[in-house]
Amino acid sequence: MLVLISGLSASGKNTIIQNLKNQRDDIEILYQASATTRPPRDSDSLFKTYIYKTDDEFRESIENGEFIEYEFVHGNFYGTIKSAFDDALKDDSKFYIKDIDVKGCINLKKYFKKEKIITIFLDAPDEILKERLVNRGDTPEQIVKRMSRNAYEREFKIYYDYKIENLNLEDTLNKINYLLDQEKINCNYN
Repeated sequence: MLVLISGLSASGKNTIIQNLKNQRDDIEILYQASATTRPPRDSDSLFKTYIYKTDDEFRESIENGEFIEYEFVHGNFYGTIKSAFDDALKDDSKFYIKDIDVKGCINLKKYFKKEKIITIFLDAPDEILKERLVNRGDTPEQIVKRMSRNAYEREFKIYYDYKIENLNLEDTLNKINYLLDQEKINCNYN
C-alpha cells in the first residue's frame, strides 16, 4: 500500500516519515526518495530525502521519461522516479511511504489508479510554520517564498483522505499510526 504525505513547508513531513520508520516494526515502511535540483540541507543527509541532480541532469531525466511526475516548486525541480516504484506495490504486506507535493500527489493517484493509496495532508498555523523555517535555518528570502505558497497548497486538502494539524509530534504520530493500523485491518494485511 502506498502512503503519500503532503503538507506545507515545515509541516513536519520528513520528521514524521523518519519517526514512522523507526517506530513501526510490525510492517516495513520504505521511503521513496524524490529527485530534486535544490541544494541539500544538513537534515537531508540524515533523512536521505532526495536524489540530487543538476538542472541539466533533471531535464535529461524528463526527456528520457524517467519520472512519473515532476514539478517546478520554490525555484527548483522535484520529481518522482518511476524505477523507485517498480516493485513498491507488488508486496501488499508492506506500506511504502512517499513525501510529495500536492500536485504530485494527484498525479500519483492517477498513475496508480488501481492500487490502494492513502493520502495524508499535514498542516499547522502559519506562525508555527514560520518559526520552524527559521529554526531549521532557512533564509528570510526562502521563508517568504515558502510561506507564499501556503494558501495555494491548502486548497488541495480536499483531495486527501486524512488531514492532520501537526502541532505536537507525538500526537501526530499516534494519529497516523492509528490510521495505518486501521487501513491494515481493512485491507486484511498480514
